[in-house]
Amino acid sequence: MKNLLIILMVSGVFAWNVKGQELHFGVKAGANFSNLKISSDFGGVTPDGATSFYVGGLADIGFSEKFHVQPEILYSIEGAKDADISFLNIPVMMKYYLFGGLNVQAGPQIGFLLDAEGGTDGLKSSNFGVNFGAAYELAGGFFVDARYNLGLSDISDIEVDPGFSGDLSLKTKGFQLGVGYRF
Repeated sequence: MKNLLIILMVSGVFAWNVKGQELHFGVKAGANFSNLKISSDFGGVTPDGATSFYVGGLADIGFSEKFHVQPEILYSIEGAKDADISFLNIPVMMKYYLFGGLNVQAGPQIGFLLDAEGGTDGLKSSNFGVNFGAAYELAGGFFVDARYNLGLSDISDIEVDPGFSGDLSLKTKGFQLGVGYRF
């Protein structure tokens, strides 16, 4: 809940400072190619990946011709084969336009756990990560983008057997291909 309050406050600051800036809203959707990284003191395991989807909305705030900030709200299904995890992700992407409609993007993301295949027991309620990507904007508001998501926080909340002396961690990672439209 505290994280949600912080996000709302930051969003409010962005909205307050938009006066005089170029502001566009939009929608986007695409494919997720995701996986989980399971690590312990005894080594790591990467299960078979999963293909799913994401869908959501965005606000594109132009601070200059070259620099934009793009907060998004996305419903995203991630995880691995037979281990779907649904998140409400809120990335805040910094965009730099190289030339024309081509831009590179990077920024943090917080995800809030919504549901998981087999239940949410054993998973933490939030996930923090960082995104890197690129997009190309076509005339008329349409765009295509590609993005890599790297989960930085351990989402495992599994109680480890007291006789087990090692650490166990579970992190998300994935690649997204999508399309969208800015109004």
